[in-house]
Amino acid sequence: MNLKHIEAFYWLCQLGTYQRVADRLNVTQPAVSARIRALESLIGKPLIDRSRAHFALTERGAEVLTLAERMLDLKSSMLGRLDGGEEHARIRIAAVSLTVKTWMPMMLAGIREAFPKMPCDLVSASDHQLARYMPTAEIDLAFLSNAPPKMQVSRLFTVNYHVRWIAHPDLVSRPATPLTIHDLSRLPVIHYPRTSPLFPLTSELEGSFEAGQHSANSLGTLIWMLTQGLGIAAIPAISVADELADGRLTVLETESLPRVLKVRCAYANMARKELVGRLLDIAYESARDFCHNAADWCEFIADE
Repeated sequence: MNLKHIEAFYWLCQLGTYQRVADRLNVTQPAVSARIRALESLIGKPLIDRSRAHFALTERGAEVLTLAERMLDLKSSMLGRLDGGEEHARIRIAAVSLTVKTWMPMMLAGIREAFPKMPCDLVSASDHQLARYMPTAEIDLAFLSNAPPKMQVSRLFTVNYHVRWIAHPDLVSRPATPLTIHDLSRLPVIHYPRTSPLFPLTSELEGSFEAGQHSANSLGTLIWMLTQGLGIAAIPAISVADELADGRLTVLETESLPRVLKVRCAYANMARKELVGRLLDIAYESARDFCHNAADWCEFIADE
């Protein structure tokens, strides 16, 4: 059995298309197809259910995927334990910007302590951008917003970020009663891009605006616009904790609170299961400790 066949099958299960696998392995699409057919021929049964419109495994394919994960994890562990092997390995993590602004620095410090010889690369972008980037990148862990996990590993968790309507103190006089949706619609609003998981928070006011409307394509730009008094925005309050503390921004009291923003590990490279398990332990402890110290604005939930 050729390990390249196993590798092609594993990545096909992760990425869903032959072309993405070809890009990931730096081979041609026909080469990927040939490896999959050779593996099926060796096993004697189809691994992919080709009767479905979308990619799906047969029952035997699901069994082989579990074994493929073990084989590739064993390969990674073996190479990592050879003399000098760790020095040539890298850790790659993808995360949304809110994670980078909160508990990710604690995780990176833990990684440096646990793996002093392994460089750690961090890619930070929006969910939409990371979803396009990940298929051809060698990512070990990805922390995304409102994305369900696609793997079964231990120590999974969710961080709930409390979202609030935020404004410059001079923009809104202190109301006697909580603001209604109608009250908010009379104020200038700063929107997220439509691809953002927070876009629905302001889109619910769409069509009822009586004041200016602005948009920002990054959290940093949006926060700057808030401090300039350009409008109100519904954002995770932890992202402006310093500005709230020193009075540059304020939380608007509203009749109803926006939903929380959930961030969780949505992807893990099971071909490096041993390494990923240790990384998740570090992530778990980092997020838990951060949320304990910032309990007003975020909540740590251990997945059962």
